[in-house]
Amino acid sequence: MTDRVLSRPAPAMSLHRARFSENVAGTLWFIPLCSAIGAALVSRATLAIDRANEMESVVDGLLSGDPTALAATAATVAAAMLTFLGVVFATTLVAIQLASSQYSPRIVRVFVRSRLTQSTLGVFLATFVVALNALVGTREAADPFVPALTMTVLYLLVLATVLMFIAFIHGMVRLLRVQYLLRLTARASHDAIDQAFPTAAAYRETPAPAPSLTPRPVATRPADHSRHRGNPRVLQAIDLAGLAAAAADRHCWVELRIAVGEHAGPATVVALVHGEDPAELSDEAVHSHLLFGSERTLLQDPGFGLRQLVDTASRALSPAINDPTTAVQALLRIEDLLARVARHPDPSGWYTDEAGTIRVHMVEPGFVRLATLGLTEILHYGANAPQVTRCLIAVCADLAGVATGERQRFFEQFRRRCIDTAVDRMPPDLAELAIEPDRMGLG
Repeated sequence: MTDRVLSRPAPAMSLHRARFSENVAGTLWFIPLCSAIGAALVSRATLAIDRANEMESVVDGLLSGDPTALAATAATVAAAMLTFLGVVFATTLVAIQLASSQYSPRIVRVFVRSRLTQSTLGVFLATFVVALNALVGTREAADPFVPALTMTVLYLLVLATVLMFIAFIHGMVRLLRVQYLLRLTARASHDAIDQAFPTAAAYRETPAPAPSLTPRPVATRPADHSRHRGNPRVLQAIDLAGLAAAAADRHCWVELRIAVGEHAGPATVVALVHGEDPAELSDEAVHSHLLFGSERTLLQDPGFGLRQLVDTASRALSPAINDPTTAVQALLRIEDLLARVARHPDPSGWYTDEAGTIRVHMVEPGFVRLATLGLTEILHYGANAPQVTRCLIAVCADLAGVATGERQRFFEQFRRRCIDTAVDRMPPDLAELAIEPDRMGLG
């Protein structure tokens, strides 16, 4: 009888779009650079219109004056924008340093990818470029003229700069509040954990593929990175639909040997190709559907969101910081993530092509593994803090109430482990207090 496994259709992902989002759009330079280029083009266009039409009437209601006075205004704005840019950069760097030292180095990505920071830098650079072009454009002209439309645009940009600066300060202060930072981290993890743990309706029984007698190992590097074999990489995402289609075209199936978020060194075997002739599916064909990068992301890695929350809680429980309240808040966010999929089945790792034939098998973390990641280190570092142990015991009781089977037994066992560890490490006069379930810890 043919073995049958639970599988689901391979989801599609545009690796080009994911690579652009992670390596370009999510950086601090992309939006400011686009803003500066756009401002340069717009200011050149408005200067040309001003020269052609001499639109003096437009500016009279906003910035009245002669060409010399307006040139002086543009020079003042350009100089002020450099000062504003210095303040924004300094504030951003200080916030990143504080977040890295107090919360976790992995939390820094929240600050770097903040659209508010990127947009603020973009508006400031755009204002500076328009002011500079207005200053240079009027001095280059043979006959002095009033750049009415250009100064109108500059005036509006100055107003936008003031508003963006206020919004930036407000947003940066809010980002430094640990409650908001933890909420952002947990919310960013929702898509990854929901995709990794779909409902039972997403699966169906499918005949298991037969492994070939001599599967062919795939090289550890994509073709375009073959010259960097000594540089370790991280598997960030997989285009499962594209990989399944490529395997279907060559009548084989692919067994991925590393999970998303796992480190791939020079000696790491990334995948095995099974089929009558595994060599038909080239290394380049496999690696074209794998996205490697320098760090973990939340694209398809639910464990990375939990790792950020756990690291924040562990750092808060260190003797240098000693902030159990932050650890409790992180623990409650971890509970929210686990509760979202507590009743969903573990991912089977089997994926089918459009015809319903299994073409890909990959390593995916199960629910118990994620729960272990989310709770173990917090227990280890917070066992001496009654606030943490009380919250841990309450969280385990809550999750045991929504989980079933093996997962329910795991939380019941972990709750008993929390009680035993607290009793073992606490002074006798605090042990009874430390093992009382309380989601708020001690308030």
